[in-house]
Amino acid sequence: MSLINVLDLNAWLEHLRHANKSENTLRAYRQRVLRFILWFESTNGGALVPEHVTPTDLREYKSYLLINMKRSPSTVNLSFIAIANWLDFNGQNLQMPSHVEEVRSAPQGLDRLAQRSLIRAVEHESMPRDVALITLMLNTGLRISEVAALDIDDLIIGDRSGSLKVRLGKGSKFRTVPINSDTRNVLREYLNGRTKGPVFLSQRERGTGRLTASGIRQVIDQYAYLAKFPELHPHTFRHTFARNLLKTGEGLEMVAEILGHKSLNTTRIYTQPSEQDKANAVEKLSARN
Repeated sequence: MSLINVLDLNAWLEHLRHANKSENTLRAYRQRVLRFILWFESTNGGALVPEHVTPTDLREYKSYLLINMKRSPSTVNLSFIAIANWLDFNGQNLQMPSHVEEVRSAPQGLDRLAQRSLIRAVEHESMPRDVALITLMLNTGLRISEVAALDIDDLIIGDRSGSLKVRLGKGSKFRTVPINSDTRNVLREYLNGRTKGPVFLSQRERGTGRLTASGIRQVIDQYAYLAKFPELHPHTFRHTFARNLLKTGEGLEMVAEILGHKSLNTTRIYTQPSEQDKANAVEKLSARN
């Protein structure tokens, strides 16, 4: 890949950063465009210049991702969102291939049994920080970056109510999230009178530094192993929270507001059956025989 392409990408990514795109989005976009550039140069035998990209190239790349690489519809669609953005930054407004349609299932959360198994694993270790961390994630639906950024000043913990402030959510959106009694109780025990600094510290009770998103992932991995889960993605807590709220009868508007969604369409996906829901429904046919 030419140095020109790398510099091109850096300027584009910096432009997106100034537009308040998250670092996770920047990484995903960069990866998708890099893969397109590598494919283009391998296929056409020369360095990619944005003005040389044609609609035919884009259609062929879509076929390559779907047929040769067997990528999922969501991966293919994200790739072309990133490519379109990059080309537009470089002054090329091309007709993109149509999105790949798919029947979407609700994101997979933890069912009640799995939630209990996880909480038992955390409580068995008797680490107040970890109990507070996992309980908060299950009961607020915060993104991992939002949890890592929490300061004690962001918390209001009363006897009958409480809330926390997400000061820099996705898209730089500020929001207030209520915290229930279970979460207030474990936070109160963990903080133990501490009144300033990060909520979650890096070395449990002895640390003074902030627990980073990477550190939170390590904590989650530890308890996923103890609870005998094959894997547990941090975003699963957000999915679990959303599904739990909807099952209590809360409306989409309420759930969207708490999660910080800009569009109800984003929240509506949680009303769809999950893959496990569909598997359970089909399995009932066997039970009748």
